[in-house]
Amino acid sequence: MNGIKEDIKSIGVLDSGHPAYQDALCNLSTRLKTLKEHSKKHFEEEEKNLLPLMEATELSKAQQDKVLDQCLDVMHGTHSHLFRFFMEGLLPPDAMHYLDMLSRCSDQNRVSTMLRLIIEKAV
Repeated sequence: MNGIKEDIKSIGVLDSGHPAYQDALCNLSTRLKTLKEHSKKHFEEEEKNLLPLMEATELSKAQQDKVLDQCLDVMHGTHSHLFRFFMEGLLPPDAMHYLDMLSRCSDQNRVSTMLRLIIEKAV
């Protein structure tokens, strides 16, 4: 995400007929493809490495919910502003699965805040 927002803003003010506009679009496209690949690798690594470790711990349902709450606490503090962007990039079944997990969070205020992030930007 580093600099992508700034690139989009820059493209917005350029004249579409100017050669710099085409160069900026190509650069943005390259950066977005790189971000997509890095994100894909990140989630593949999580599935390959992290999920088996979580399953091996054989946590009870209450312990799983506590871990989920802790994960959401961290996410809320570090990158909740990217939540809508993240959700938009998921396939519908994956997004629904993620929302189901979110609804298990014990802090309903946090759940409603995160859901508002999706709704307010879309409207």
